[in-house]
Amino acid sequence: MSLIRGLALSRPRLIDRYIVSEMLPPSGIGLLVFTFVLLIDQIPRLLAVLVARSADFPTIVRVFVNLLPSILAITIPMAFLLGVLLAFGRMASDSEIVALRAVGVSPLRLLSPVMTLSLVMGAITFYINAVALPAANQAHRELVFSLVVSKARTDVKPRTFTDNLLPGRMMLYVQDIEPATGVWKNLLIYDTSDATESKLILARSGELVVDKERQIVRVELGPGSQHSFFGADPKAYSRTSFRSMGWDLPVDEFFPDRKKLLLAKGDREMTLPELADRIAELRRQGKGRSEWGRFAVEWHKKFAIPAACLVFGLLGLALSLGSRKEARSSAFALSIGVIFVYYVLIRLGEQAGDTGAMRPWLAMWGANIVLGALALVLLLLNHREAAFDPLDPSHYRRFLPEVSRRPAARREAAGPRPVRPVVVVRIPRLSLRFPSLLDRYIAHAWVGNVLLVMLAFAAIYFLADFMDLLDDFQQNRVPARVVVRYYAFHSFQIFFTVAPIAVLVGVLVTLGILARHNEVTAMKAGGVSIYRATLPVLGMGLVSSLLLYGLQEWVLPQTNRVAVAERNVIKGRPAQSSDQFERRWMLASDERFYNFDYILERGPAAACGLPSPTARPGEFSVHGLSVYDVDPARWDLKERLFVARAIWNSRECVYDLEHGSRRTTGERPSFHPILTQRVRAIGRDPGGEIEPPAYFKREEKPSDTMGFAELAAYIRSLETRGFDVARLRVQLHRKLAFPMVGLVMTLLAVPFSFVVARRGALYGIGVAIVIAIVYWAVLGIFEALGNNALLHASLAAWAPNLIFGAAGLYLILTLET
Repeated sequence: MSLIRGLALSRPRLIDRYIVSEMLPPSGIGLLVFTFVLLIDQIPRLLAVLVARSADFPTIVRVFVNLLPSILAITIPMAFLLGVLLAFGRMASDSEIVALRAVGVSPLRLLSPVMTLSLVMGAITFYINAVALPAANQAHRELVFSLVVSKARTDVKPRTFTDNLLPGRMMLYVQDIEPATGVWKNLLIYDTSDATESKLILARSGELVVDKERQIVRVELGPGSQHSFFGADPKAYSRTSFRSMGWDLPVDEFFPDRKKLLLAKGDREMTLPELADRIAELRRQGKGRSEWGRFAVEWHKKFAIPAACLVFGLLGLALSLGSRKEARSSAFALSIGVIFVYYVLIRLGEQAGDTGAMRPWLAMWGANIVLGALALVLLLLNHREAAFDPLDPSHYRRFLPEVSRRPAARREAAGPRPVRPVVVVRIPRLSLRFPSLLDRYIAHAWVGNVLLVMLAFAAIYFLADFMDLLDDFQQNRVPARVVVRYYAFHSFQIFFTVAPIAVLVGVLVTLGILARHNEVTAMKAGGVSIYRATLPVLGMGLVSSLLLYGLQEWVLPQTNRVAVAERNVIKGRPAQSSDQFERRWMLASDERFYNFDYILERGPAAACGLPSPTARPGEFSVHGLSVYDVDPARWDLKERLFVARAIWNSRECVYDLEHGSRRTTGERPSFHPILTQRVRAIGRDPGGEIEPPAYFKREEKPSDTMGFAELAAYIRSLETRGFDVARLRVQLHRKLAFPMVGLVMTLLAVPFSFVVARRGALYGIGVAIVIAIVYWAVLGIFEALGNNALLHASLAAWAPNLIFGAAGLYLILTLET
């Protein structure tokens, strides 16, 4: 009997099961939300790479499965903290905490279910960190490497300059590619691997041979010629004809991330035994803590982050035991604040531990110790005083020294004040049939819910981005003003990114609450159909699309330019200069090839034959200009013009050339040095040799820093030069398609809101996240298809909206009105 009684007592009681059931749903929703926000940028980018590499569906699934452990290792503790805060916040708001205290249940008794679930979450997080994460990271590396190797040839596109073979050392131009065999036709290679000799290789055919097993990448060329130029001696020149040519490419340079993808494991890809062996080996070699510290930090991190579930459980309970009615509404803000503090502490500790400035165990466990001690203090205070509210600042004033203040003297009565006359003007109220009171009521609820959700998702996005850049802040010693300026301008892009999911969740919550409170039933009883009731929501969805378009067209181009510049400072990249253009290779309108070092422009240069737009004429010059004239029939070099500087003269439409040479090849080769020479610009008059400044002045800009008209003009200018503009065309059509996502999400959310009304707001948020994940995946797939010219740009941009909009409209038509 004693054994049976002991087993009965060890069983979870009703209150334990009740509290666990309260914590699990919000924890699951939090896991979905945090994971989706961390994936929202990676889904389109990763799908673009996979589609470009022609990956099949099982491979795409494997890539995402291997990516999830690195995200879940962070989001599980975050989601558990949110679940605890929401569960006990709801209980505090409904006075259930007060009721439990009244029947003698102390806060320490509530620790039992919280600690039980904390141990389960910690065990799952430990398994992910110690077992799943190292294996998944290594599998992800090898899988991505195999994709890159197997489809490396797809990086070369016809009539496009590319230096992907050997960045900074070899430029490749292919005139055409045979669709059946993939063989290159009429190709140009400019090799600068030798600083003293520049080689121009012209071949009729060629291909890239990749041996994955032997890890060999080889370029095989057909018949052609090689032209060598020597910078030290302009007169020196050699030409060699060949029937075939080939050479191996350095694999480490052909695949710059090869060391990250396939070679020795890094500390994050090692298991616990491997980390322990590595630490012991370095210690035996007499290495200092700065050498083995990062491995010790990683070893402790695999235990410290799972232990954060216990700390978050304690802290979440301690912060939720007050009696304030707004405890539930403040739960999300509290979770973001706690998570921010925790991960800032742990990242700072990780940096200090990696460099040997702090003991590895203290570097990783310091955040847990600080927040755990805070949680114990709050629990102790709440246990001693039932009325203690950790969220009420007034309860902490008794720990501060009292300051006596002299009471202010009362003013003597000055007698009764004179009564002033009041004039009341009555203006007749205008009655409008639309928007009606019902429309304004629903629209007001929609605005409040959307803004709240948008702020919540923007806070998570900001937290993830800040954690990602925290190492750069420290390593590059970025001033605080740069960080503030970056996020001040980047915040517009953050709100633009999370706005669609905010509209989706806002509609689900707004209509779901109306349906759950039987307000929709009252509308039907009053003769208002479902279609009429959802009209204000659809109208607000259209308004949100218009606002998104205006934000994208007139605000984001300016703010993103500043944000990109500040991000370059944070990342330690060189500042972008407006007078240097990095497109060093270009195809002229007469099919000649231009190569230059850089361009200098002081003030706006005038067009041919036009006066300067400013009082002081602008200066424009091209430095280190080489012009290669290739015979298209023989695919051989006819002439090479090289000048140290070409200065634009707008009045006479000419270039003044300085210090160069002109060399012709063929049956009658010749060499003519140039001290100074004047040549015409290509334009209306025949006989021009060099393109005008407008042809050169095309800076490579991100598409999100340009408006629709500016991007369209930019595409036309690049297309005339032979550059691949497929990706930019997709982005051009997306500038019209993506803002419509507000209306599309509304159409999709309206029917689902009535389905999930009986399940509550949290269930609606979960449904919204699932819909958003599917939408972003479809968006990424179609964008990748368009970027690789496998689908028309307009269809690639509009297809996700058409698919999801049609599905939402169909579901709306099936509703019972």
